[in-house]
Amino acid sequence: MPLVIEAKGLTRVYRGSTRRPAIRAVDGLDLQVAQGEVLGLLGPNGAGKTTMVRMLSCILRPTDGTARVAGYDIRERPGEVRAACGVSMESPGLYERLTAQEYLAFFARLCDVAEGHVLARVEEQLRAAALWDRRDDPLATFSKGMCQKVNIARALVHHPRLVFLDEPTSGLDVEAATAVREHIREMSQHAETTFVICTHNLPEAERLSHRIALMKAGRIVAAGAPEELKRRVFRADAFRIRLRQVLPHHREAVASLPGVAAVEVQDNVLAVHIPAAKEQTTREILRRLAESRADIISFGPEGPSLEEAYLHLLRQDKEKEEADE
Repeated sequence: MPLVIEAKGLTRVYRGSTRRPAIRAVDGLDLQVAQGEVLGLLGPNGAGKTTMVRMLSCILRPTDGTARVAGYDIRERPGEVRAACGVSMESPGLYERLTAQEYLAFFARLCDVAEGHVLARVEEQLRAAALWDRRDDPLATFSKGMCQKVNIARALVHHPRLVFLDEPTSGLDVEAATAVREHIREMSQHAETTFVICTHNLPEAERLSHRIALMKAGRIVAAGAPEELKRRVFRADAFRIRLRQVLPHHREAVASLPGVAAVEVQDNVLAVHIPAAKEQTTREILRRLAESRADIISFGPEGPSLEEAYLHLLRQDKEKEEADE
């Protein structure tokens, strides 16, 4: 698939003053996103996610580096980039005196949707958001969840090639959140719309994203499909044993057993790789742990969670930085 985002060395430095130092919010970032892809953008607060989105959507100019978005250079063709993008922030400022239909029609015209298509586009988005029956109601009467759906509809009303969403299901009930996720999937699959979703909701990122990029201190420290990132933490076929507390002698007791190829420790989980996956070996593992007075909470062949992978990769990057200092 063609690339919709191709960033190289993208950097943004906020100038300092006598009272505070300069801040390198995005630091030489390289990123490629294909058409129709849903990219989940994860990272702690202050990682540079919002600054990156603002540069790619031509709200901010980069200090260094560049990017092509929807085929246009963000430095040379910012107008075309803005027209190709939809942006939905988590806390939008809606024009509350307008009705839902008036509000979306205003933004459709602002984004140069042909007059003959404006009402059809507005109806399409309001129906997708299950708000068509409230089209003539002022936005001031809408709940937080309904306003969030209008906010997303505004980002989609001009059929952009690329959409940036910040916490798209924040404030939505389960039914509404499911509908938003289905709408995103449908547009990425059938309309080949590309989505970059900034979120702290890891289960949501895993459900929606083809790929996940983990940002920290203005850099992407890991990227890949959710399952790929989880395999970087533990082997996918590992037998996992969660203990109340993992002590060094617990690991040694298991690692010395015949048939155990490797033992990895993450937080209070032992991931034991058993190539033959023999039932006798797993019984012996549990017996050894009981003898070493391990307090076993659970055990089984289930894989690691994305949360475990997220925390592990952040910790791994921190350890690497400390080793380089």
